[in-house]
Amino acid sequence: MIEEKRINTAVTGFIFLVLIINFSGCQWEAENLAPSENRLIHLEKIDFYHPSIQYQDQPFKSRLTYYFNDGRPHRWMELDSLGKPMIEYIYDYNDNGVQTGARYREPDMDKFDVERVRFENDSTQVTEWIDSTGTVFYTMVDNLNKAGKTYRATFIGDTVHGYDSTFYTREGFEKRIFFTSTKGKIMNDRSFLYDSVNPFNDWAVRRKIMDKEEIETQVRELIYDDSFTTSDSIYYPGVISSREWSENVISFSDDEQRIFFTRTSGWDHQTGFLAEKQNGLYNEDLWVKTLDSIYNGCISPDGKSIIYSKKQSTGERIFLIRQMNDVWGPAEDLSASSGIHGGYFHWATPEDIYFHIPDNKGDIVRAKIKDNQLMITDRLEMLNSKNGTEFSPFIDPESRFIIFTRYVEGDLNQQGFFISYNSGDDMNIVWTKAEKIQVLPYGWSARIINNGNQLVFTDGENIRSLPVNALKILK
Repeated sequence: MIEEKRINTAVTGFIFLVLIINFSGCQWEAENLAPSENRLIHLEKIDFYHPSIQYQDQPFKSRLTYYFNDGRPHRWMELDSLGKPMIEYIYDYNDNGVQTGARYREPDMDKFDVERVRFENDSTQVTEWIDSTGTVFYTMVDNLNKAGKTYRATFIGDTVHGYDSTFYTREGFEKRIFFTSTKGKIMNDRSFLYDSVNPFNDWAVRRKIMDKEEIETQVRELIYDDSFTTSDSIYYPGVISSREWSENVISFSDDEQRIFFTRTSGWDHQTGFLAEKQNGLYNEDLWVKTLDSIYNGCISPDGKSIIYSKKQSTGERIFLIRQMNDVWGPAEDLSASSGIHGGYFHWATPEDIYFHIPDNKGDIVRAKIKDNQLMITDRLEMLNSKNGTEFSPFIDPESRFIIFTRYVEGDLNQQGFFISYNSGDDMNIVWTKAEKIQVLPYGWSARIINNGNQLVFTDGENIRSLPVNALKILK
């Protein structure tokens, strides 16, 4: 369908996207966050380059770390140059927020292994690696300084294997780390030189030195707000936006505690995922196996239902599943009961759904859903073109505007995101002529979240995000 033709249009639009990010990223942070000496990091991204660094080059690996809103790390992962996870590490905590262990997965592993963590006292942390029988086969004892950072680590198998020593700069950055064997031999001795810090006194660029030679340059990006968006506009990189798959649609429950999104390697057959917010952070995605293979879908305002479509020979057939007691029920065929086909939904209220139907090369409509019945209530004629396809609508909760995607074959001016404003009120909606949002690349599945501050959408490869105020769409 239309999304398969997205690439050429998206390339042009992405130039504008990068300009917006570079120009407005710092401004967005400054406007939405009050300065604080105790500013907490929400997302950390470190790109690793070879010494002859060229910033336009691809890093040979990256490391992402996500933090809860109280500053505790949730998970970290190392990605190769193509963005494929090599190592994944997820922290486990007790009800008091004290780490009790972790799950980790190394390259070519399908399942997570487990480690246990306990604290003998405020300055001694013990990590134990266990096998499938629960037997400890390796132990690390960390001696912690007053800042809670390791200054000496002892590695123990059958016997003590050796020690890591870590020294820090005055600012608390790692300065030198080396391993000492039980025979006193020093190995893997590396040090770090810091070339740059950001306005909040966190390091931004450092060089790794071994044997007096620079072997690596590390460039660090820190996200202090709750946008979870890196400077290249990727939303939740490695967690929601993966490099291995293409993310096609995304939707949020009204309270934004639950999200639904799809991933695909072929447009007609996609996999649905859910993620829930915990301590301000979306946690691991959960495959909704009940859905099997779908075309696209959307979560309900209460987060307990999913409407979705499947591409079949008879058209895009619409189904609904509901969750009861954490169990998804059987699919209900809404197309069979209503005769309506379509997809690319926005579930605006418990009874109102906006979506795409195949009529007139593809139009968007408003429909009522009640007692498992769909009924079209508004064909939105002011918004639908005769020669193009309109799909993937999003309506502002206050009915101030509607954003949707249009595609007219061969006309770049009629390809992309469009916005129409309500010149009436929420009881009597009167849509104005739709205008193209020029600075956005071609994409779909627009959603505005985070108290109206953040626009998310897909470009067919990743979920992307931009600050709403940079788009200048609010009147």
